[in-house]
Parts: sequence; structure tokens; C-alpha cells
Amino acid sequence: MGTIWTVCSAAGVLLAALLRWLPVRGRAEGLGAVRLAALRGGGKAALAVVVVEYRLAGALDADRGGRLRLRGRVDLPAEPTPVHRAVRSGLARPLALPDLAGRPAVQRARREVRRDLAGRHLVCGAARLAAARLISEAAAGAAVAAILHGAAVPGAPLAAAALVLLLAGPRTVAGRRELARLRRLHPLPPAPAATTRPVDRPGAAEEAALLVALHGRRALRTLLPVFSAGTGLFGGRTARDVVSRSDEAHGFHHGWIPGSGTGNGP
Repeated sequence: MGTIWTVCSAAGVLLAALLRWLPVRGRAEGLGAVRLAALRGGGKAALAVVVVEYRLAGALDADRGGRLRLRGRVDLPAEPTPVHRAVRSGLARPLALPDLAGRPAVQRARREVRRDLAGRHLVCGAARLAAARLISEAAAGAAVAAILHGAAVPGAPLAAAALVLLLAGPRTVAGRRELARLRRLHPLPPAPAATTRPVDRPGAAEEAALLVALHGRRALRTLLPVFSAGTGLFGGRTARDVVSRSDEAHGFHHGWIPGSGTGNGP
């Protein structure tokens, strides 16, 4: 009986792995920073990159409570994503990042970007992902049954493999390879440049957004530390929760970051 459960578990693990990680090649042309962020960290990461892009373009600021606000009329980038449009319309009035993320239009835009990545075979589609999780659960159950029937040696690693598949992210092999390739091509600088203003040279703001898309919080800590902490881009609380309300405590009102687009600071 233990052998039967082992075979069932192995078959389930193999099928779940195929559903979760194939194909090994996808379409990566024209991804842009927002889709790359979604590939790395999902819809929240995509939203963070759009906020960063608007910030570096000088189109977005934050008040003392960490709420995001647009500066007058804001033009869309040359190749806008649905998230760009949703953020611009969502910030018709100042909003904290969690409130912006919760707006229906922003959530729809994030799902649309996810569907685009699935169409490029860089992430699993929703149906494939659900099927892979269901099969992983069944494979884990079969592995436990195999262990209970005396087949502990093959059952234990199969149970571990099923658990890994159950908890794994949605990226396919193609998505993982593309993300790793771009991270090698665009490594994160070791420290922030204290005296240069990246937006003063062509393409620098786009480069900064790409670094945030590929490296996430590490890039935010290097490039936009105070603004990110004050607005909750790190995933924590906003400035209202963690600092006092004085101007000195809210350095994001000043020239605290090279290339912030504010026109302030050295």
C-alpha cells in the first residue's frame, strides 16, 4: 500500500512542477520596469514602481502624513501601463499608499498586468496556479499516507517537494531566467551617490525605476530611503505613524535624494 501512495505522490509532484514552472522560454520584449516589478514581486511591486516613476519625474509628492499627491496635470509616460493610468486617476485627491492600492481601478490594473505576464509565459496563469496548488496538496497528502504505511524514505522527500511547490511563487522557468539575466545586467549600486543628481542626465530616472523593479526594497533603501519610509513603500507604516510632524523629521520635503525631481537640495 505504501508503494501505491508513493507512486501517486510522485506523479502529483511531477504534474504540479510542470504546471508551475513550464515553459522554459517566454516573451520578454518590451516588458518595462512596471511589468518587471510585477514579475519580481507581484502587483504591489508594480504599484511601487509607478509611484517611484512619478516621483522621479517630479509629478508626485508626499505630505507630512505620508499621503501621496500629484502635482497639477500629470502626463502619462510614452508607453503607459494600466497601473500608470490607474494611479493617475486614483490620486485625484491625496491618498496613502494602502488606500491607493485598495482602489478597484488599481486592483484591476494590477490583475491586467499579471494577465499580460501570463500571456508571455513568464508567470503561471490563475487557473494553472490554482490547479498546481490543488495537485500539490493532493501529492502532500499521498506522501503522508505513504509514510504512515511504512514508506517513510520515499515519502518524506516527496512531502517536502509537494510543500515547496505549494509555497512557490508564480514565476515560470522563463520568468526566473529573465529576471536573473536582467539583475546581472543591472546590478544595484553599492551605496547612494551623495553628490550627483541622476535626473540631470538622460535616462537616469528610467534607470533608477528599473533598479527598483529588479531589486525592490534594496534599491529603495539606496535610492529613495526617506521618501520610501515616509510613504510606506517599504511595506511598513507611513510617516504619520513613525515620525513626528516637524519639517525636520520629514526629510522627504527637502532635497533628501539624488534625482528626486524636487529641485531642492544640493
